[in-house]
Amino acid sequence: MDNSRFSVLLLAPIRQLFSKCCFRTELRKSITPSRLGKMLTIKGIDLQYYLYSQPPADIVTQMHNCEHCHSLEQCDCYLENEKTDSEAELPFCRNNDPIRKVKQQQESLYVKN
Repeated sequence: MDNSRFSVLLLAPIRQLFSKCCFRTELRKSITPSRLGKMLTIKGIDLQYYLYSQPPADIVTQMHNCEHCHSLEQCDCYLENEKTDSEAELPFCRNNDPIRKVKQQQESLYVKN
């Protein structure tokens, strides 16, 4: 094997890792100011954990759910209320179940035996 082919093979995993990092960095920029980002914050979900523990397709689906939400008034009311119950079930939110699962996953990491 010649040196140029060998170096390309070595760089491929580095490029793939960099590509994934850039993708998640762009997701972070999109999510942070959005309703989804605010909801994750209220629910006590670490954004870094969320971005790296969830499949990208799930994150994109959840972003899509927020962007095409039919309950914006209810969502905004929940997000803007200073006395918001972070454990409240949100039947109006299409992301309620996925967010609840992420919260449970995150909390399971901190359970002491």
